[in-house]
Amino acid sequence: MLRYRHRSTELMRKLPPILRWILWPLGVLYALYLIVANIFINTSLASAQVNRVPETIQAKWSWAWTLWPGQICLHDLTLHGHARLLLWSAHGDSANGRVMLWPLFRRELRFGTVFTTAVTIDVQPTAIDHKPPPMRADAWRITVDRVSTSSLQQLRWGDFVVDGMGSADTGFTHQLRGGPTQVFPSRIAMPDARVTFRQWPLLHAAKFEFKFAFDPFTHEQPPGWLKAEKAVGSLTIEAATMPLALGANRSGTRKVMTAPLDGHLSADVSFDRGELAPGGRLQWNAPVAITDADGSQQSRRGQLDLAVQPDGVMLNARILPPPGADAVKAMNQLEANLHFASRRVLPLRAAGDDLRLLSGTADARWHFESLQWLTPLTASKPWLHLDGEGDIDAALRIDAGQLASGSRVDLPTVQLRASVLDNVFAGDASAHALVEGAKIATQLAVDRFTLAPEGSSMPPYLRGRALTMNVQSSANLAHLRDALVAHLQFANADVPDLRTYNRYLPGKSLYFLAGSGHMSGDLTVDGKGDVSAGRLQMNSDASRIALGVSRLVGNLRMDTQIRLAQRAAGHTFDLRDFSLNMDGVRVEGSRDPPWWARFTIDHGRLDWDRPMRLRGSATMVMKDVSLLLSLYADRSAFPKWIARIINDGQATAHAQVEAQHGDFVLDHLVASNKRIDLFAHLRIRDGKPSGDLYARWGILGLGVAMDDGKRTFHLLNAHRWYESQPDLLPPAATSAH
Repeated sequence: MLRYRHRSTELMRKLPPILRWILWPLGVLYALYLIVANIFINTSLASAQVNRVPETIQAKWSWAWTLWPGQICLHDLTLHGHARLLLWSAHGDSANGRVMLWPLFRRELRFGTVFTTAVTIDVQPTAIDHKPPPMRADAWRITVDRVSTSSLQQLRWGDFVVDGMGSADTGFTHQLRGGPTQVFPSRIAMPDARVTFRQWPLLHAAKFEFKFAFDPFTHEQPPGWLKAEKAVGSLTIEAATMPLALGANRSGTRKVMTAPLDGHLSADVSFDRGELAPGGRLQWNAPVAITDADGSQQSRRGQLDLAVQPDGVMLNARILPPPGADAVKAMNQLEANLHFASRRVLPLRAAGDDLRLLSGTADARWHFESLQWLTPLTASKPWLHLDGEGDIDAALRIDAGQLASGSRVDLPTVQLRASVLDNVFAGDASAHALVEGAKIATQLAVDRFTLAPEGSSMPPYLRGRALTMNVQSSANLAHLRDALVAHLQFANADVPDLRTYNRYLPGKSLYFLAGSGHMSGDLTVDGKGDVSAGRLQMNSDASRIALGVSRLVGNLRMDTQIRLAQRAAGHTFDLRDFSLNMDGVRVEGSRDPPWWARFTIDHGRLDWDRPMRLRGSATMVMKDVSLLLSLYADRSAFPKWIARIINDGQATAHAQVEAQHGDFVLDHLVASNKRIDLFAHLRIRDGKPSGDLYARWGILGLGVAMDDGKRTFHLLNAHRWYESQPDLLPPAATSAH
């Protein structure tokens, strides 16, 4: 060491004085740089300067060193960033590069070649959109001429993970504050990689090379995935694939899983600014292990071929039946030949425009663990659910996005759930769909079905047989769901307990006490699950009904036709025809003979939502008016002349009716027979009758006011008193004169 110092000193002494005066300060400055710079980059001061915008990008390292200005080596480097809807991070054991000094004077931080080791990259989507600040022309620019690694270990994008040891070269330039970005020609290559999705293996022993470059773009233009319009590149893959195990065991179909057999994937595709280049190809060929519903095992061969042609993309997929099997009847077979008349891979068109580019054929016979994947195909809103284990036998012919006549789909068994008017029809069905012209006609037949409230633990309150649903939809794939119309029919279904319908009735004012019956229905349902028209019929013998304080026993026959009201949203209907026939009715505790009535509503309106609200103009034809009077008082409470004539002949009545939220109202009621006229405003609220009544027989008249169970009789000026009483509903064309 002393000898080295001596020689250095001798060398300095031999230099000219002017050089010695230059080298000594430079040497001191260099020594100061080594000390200050290496101390600086290994303290929090450097981290604070680099991470001045932590919400956009952060850098961390364990230690670093530099030998001359602009050169730096960082160890255990981790970068984190947030760019619009992506969170990204990169880690390397080391990164060694240099910063070019002269570009700093033109507001550009420019790196030369950066060499990295043991690199992993992770990109994850996020719902938080981190937008850049407003663009400024004088914003700084960051340029990396080249980042190179020969030890790329992992790439992760969302749930996709690529593991292996490979190499990568890339470079980019980006202007801060929303300025343009450009990616220089780049390359990623792995000679032996593994690809997984959510830890499920897709590829192994994969040899792939990905080349790409991007013309300048900004965060805003082009938007989203349309940035691929600025990209050119190619992808080549040769890989072993895990085969598929499909089918059903004795307890149902197993999900897609791996099996101890190997397949092969080969791909060589190029893309140029949003389009696949002609000549590209992809081929997949692998064993398919199939377990049939009876538990028997089969081994098939599956194949997928994709070819990029000048006029579009051709796809052929097939899983053939086993050798010697009946190709017509054998299950778990597939063959599809499809042509997409475009090489553009970006969604520049509406979905309907894309479907119009699709033509070809698809034939399949397959057993599925669950048919639930069919539900999104049936309607724009999932009111019609198909589920359960079952088979599909399909033969489809597609011409420019249109299913051709003769295309069909058969489901021998499927679990059907149809949500209609907040109730669910459920049962095991068979389905047959056939394309006829521009329409798809689908017939669903249910041998046994139930009806229960949607989202409730209540048991079914309707059980029946022979439910049919005829569905019409468009053969145009783009409008398959939107143009759907279903016609649902059933007859004489059992209603075990009428009390289950009390959830729709006005509380304590009108409700069922007991009884059973039968119901028939005919409903038209659109693609959103809304009933546009329908007819419901119900009959019951010996049902018990509470009407205010009265308890009635008798036979009911109800028939109503509804049509969706165009002037209102939701479950609001115009009542086209509503009739209720009551026969053999007796008031419990009364010795009066049986009573009957025919009740109809014209120009009515029905709000189906619980509890229902019914409004309209009612017409009643009754045996007599005794039941109306019994709502006010026992017959003995009236004068004898009233008691003598209420049973005197058939009566006809008109009224405005409303039933809702605990109220049952008959207003502007006018009833008459050959001897008596009745006029009334009647309300039953929470089971308690109230209102005003005026009865007239020739020159005799009687007024009755009822409030909170108390009755007040008006014998003098009864007509004048009644005319002074307020209406309960908007006035109708009725009068006591």
